[in-house]
Amino acid sequence: MLKLLTKTRKTKKREYIIEDPASVEVTTKELPPISLFISAEQLASLHEEDRHRQEEALMYLRSTQTTVKDSGIYSRSVECFEKSFSKLGSAEQECPHCRRSYVSAPAEVKKCLGCSKAFFKTKRPQDGATVLVREENRNLIAMQWENIKKPDMIHDLNSDELEEMSVRLKVETKEDESVYDKHFLVLERYIDKSLRLGKFRLYSSLVYYQAEYYRFKREFAKALMHYFYLYFLQLNGASNSVVFGDKVGVNQRTTDAIAALLTMSKTLTTNSKELFVYAIEHLAAFELENLPYGIDESYAHLVKSFEKAEGRELLNIPEQKPKMKSFRLERLV
Repeated sequence: MLKLLTKTRKTKKREYIIEDPASVEVTTKELPPISLFISAEQLASLHEEDRHRQEEALMYLRSTQTTVKDSGIYSRSVECFEKSFSKLGSAEQECPHCRRSYVSAPAEVKKCLGCSKAFFKTKRPQDGATVLVREENRNLIAMQWENIKKPDMIHDLNSDELEEMSVRLKVETKEDESVYDKHFLVLERYIDKSLRLGKFRLYSSLVYYQAEYYRFKREFAKALMHYFYLYFLQLNGASNSVVFGDKVGVNQRTTDAIAALLTMSKTLTTNSKELFVYAIEHLAAFELENLPYGIDESYAHLVKSFEKAEGRELLNIPEQKPKMKSFRLERLV
C-alpha cells in the first residue's frame, strides 16, 4: 500500500532516464495477472455515495486537465495504420504476383503455374471478398482480422440502460447503431464515477473496454493509445482500494492486444516511445508523480517484456573454456 499524499502537499516531479531497457526487471510473470473483466453488478457499486473515498481519491487525481501537444505523432500513427489495413490480394481469380488467371483457384497454391510463387485463398476483412493473397502476407491479413474481431463487453449489462442509449443514439445520429455503440456510451457514463470513488482497477477495466471498442471501429491509433494507457495502469497496480501499488502483473490480454496492433503496423515497441508517452500524458487522469512507476519506467518495462516476441532476447550461452593443447615429450637423440 502506498502512503496517501495530501492534495496540498507539493511533490517534486520525478524524471526518469532509462537508457537501457534491459536494465529494467520484468517480474509480472511471478505475479498474479490483474483482473480485467467487470460485470454490471460491479458497476452498480458506483451509484453509492462515499465522501471518505472521494476525498482519498482526490489525492491521486489530476487537479486540472492539461493540454498535451501532439507534434504529429498521433496523425503519423493514424497514417501508419491506414497503410497496414489496406486491402490485400486479388479478387479477380488472378495470381497476386503475375496476374495469371485461374478458373477456380484452390485454397493453397504452393507454386503458381505462371511465376512459380506461392499464394492462398481467403476472405478479406475490409469487404468480405474472396481474394488470392501472396504467401508473405498471410500473417498480415491474419492480424487485420484479429484487430476487427468483436470487442469484449461488460457482463450482464442492464438492458434498460442499453435501450436508453439506443434512443439517445437514434436522436443524435438518426440511425440504428450497433449494440457495441450503445455499450460504449453506457461504459463512458461510469468513467468519472469510478475515478471519484477511487475504484481505480474498475476504471482501468473501463479503459480496456474503450480500447476494445476503438479497435473494433477500426480507430487503431486511438485503440493502441488506450491499450498503452491500460498497460501503464496495470503495471502501477491500480486498485479498488483507492491506491496504486497492488502486487499484480499486467493482464495477458493487454499485451496480446498491443502485440496484434504493433504486428499489423509492422512496428516494434522500441519505435513506439513517442506514442506511448503521448498516450499516457494525454489520457492519464492521475498526478503521475504519485504513482509507483513513471512514464519512462513503464515504457522500458514494456520494451523489456516484448524482447522475446520481437527477437531481441539475448541467449545466455555458457562460455566455453579453450581446450588445452596436447603435447608429448620427445626424447632427444
